Amino acid sequence: MASSERDPRFDVPLYTISEAAMHLRMSDETLRRWVNRGDLIRSLTPETPKSARLPFIAMAEAQFYLQLRRDGLSMQSVTTGMAAARQLLGARFLVRGALAHDGKDVLLNLPDRDAASEWLRARDRQGGLPGVIERGLTHITWGPDDRPERVRLVAYEGADVIVDPRFVFGQPMLAERGVRTEDILQMFLAGDSIEDVAEEFRVPAQVVESIVRTHALAA
Repeated sequence: MASSERDPRFDVPLYTISEAAMHLRMSDETLRRWVNRGDLIRSLTPETPKSARLPFIAMAEAQFYLQLRRDGLSMQSVTTGMAAARQLLGARFLVRGALAHDGKDVLLNLPDRDAASEWLRARDRQGGLPGVIERGLTHITWGPDDRPERVRLVAYEGADVIVDPRFVFGQPMLAERGVRTEDILQMFLAGDSIEDVAEEFRVPAQVVESIVRTHALAA
């Protein structure tokens, strides 16, 4: 890709912090703090103070950090480990097969190392670490360049909701139907029953319930 060409995954602002936090089911304050650190979440310069500033990749990064926290890593381990990962792997550090954890620290598998099966602890580059709990990022679909191109949002329990910058401007949508979650939510908020919404969009009622519940919890 030519340097002058914008990559829609990395270089196009799609979400405000509040919008991203809602779809990730996390607090605005926490996500804003991560963004403002400058070395955790990719952020772009917004056109106006209220415009979108987060690209698609920011959703993938934030969801990964949330998963590390759910898996038991302390916030210090996450921030220290991921800052080191960014330094070693570059700004586009989410690479297939390069990241994992052992329940305590972020681990790296650098592509140019001789011992391809040996994991390094990111914060101090100590190698030979056994007990890798999770390799990669299981809710990411990887592109031909081994960088993320689609993310399944785990906050929507019971519905297969994805973000993909190639479709509907990267807004959350149902993977199978291509229907935006916002369209389903707005019909429900307009007064239609869950059953009527499900029939209109030809999706199971439990999918509509999941979308409504996720937005209600975020609110």
